Amino acid sequence: MTYKKPESIFIESTDGNVSIAIQQHTGAGPKVLLIHGIGSSSGDFNPVINEMRDFCQPISIDLRGHGASGKPASGYHYSDYMRDLDAVLAELEMKNPIILGHSLGGIITLMWAANNSGTPRALIIEDSPLRSGDDFKDAFEGWLQLNALPHEVAKAWYAGKNPHWPEAVLEQRSFDMVNTARAAIEELQASSLSNEGLDTFGELGAITAPLLFLQGDTEAGSMVQPEDLESLKQALPQTQVAMFPGAGHTIHRSHPHEWLESVREFIEGLA
Repeated sequence: MTYKKPESIFIESTDGNVSIAIQQHTGAGPKVLLIHGIGSSSGDFNPVINEMRDFCQPISIDLRGHGASGKPASGYHYSDYMRDLDAVLAELEMKNPIILGHSLGGIITLMWAANNSGTPRALIIEDSPLRSGDDFKDAFEGWLQLNALPHEVAKAWYAGKNPHWPEAVLEQRSFDMVNTARAAIEELQASSLSNEGLDTFGELGAITAPLLFLQGDTEAGSMVQPEDLESLKQALPQTQVAMFPGAGHTIHRSHPHEWLESVREFIEGLA
């Protein structure tokens, strides 16, 4: 039987001017909050969400400016996302959450955890860049160009770059990108170019929770430099690393079975 995904529910941000959409999925095991990357939505986890229900209760979130969440004209700094995360966790009564963040979602997760040391039960970070600055200038320019395209044109671009993607993935990825608030990309670009990223690891040393880092293959498009991951492991010795040869930046999409196996083993090991 096909699993019918739940309707979105909306939680007001702490400043009261943005509604944050979430979807609560039934499942066995602990609740796990899923946070997507820039230009995506909760739907980006569709390739793995159903199978995750075998070992956890996934709760997927649309970041502000993305998916079904509110899209204010401005207010897309890391601090804004972290305040939204506080509101979601409080509303869901997740006092010691397990959080899984991909890319931007992982950066938000790490920054939030560093400011809430001792609070998270566990963290899972999927191929989140551990530096900022000019390294990602081209990536931001590419996202802005895609964001400006009509949906069908963006979909054709993704299809040309990823001929192996199923139709549902092409549809979701292109729809999410063109419907992301442009200011969300522009403000994150400005923050990155001004080095408001994870270039210093001292703040992260406060994190005590178990941490699993899912790393893609740099030759296949991973956005994580090996030396940065080594710095993270030095700052947080509890870090476990799962490598995915041949996987790019979005491991849960390109290697869903291997991704699920690593996430399942980590979550079940927490018990």
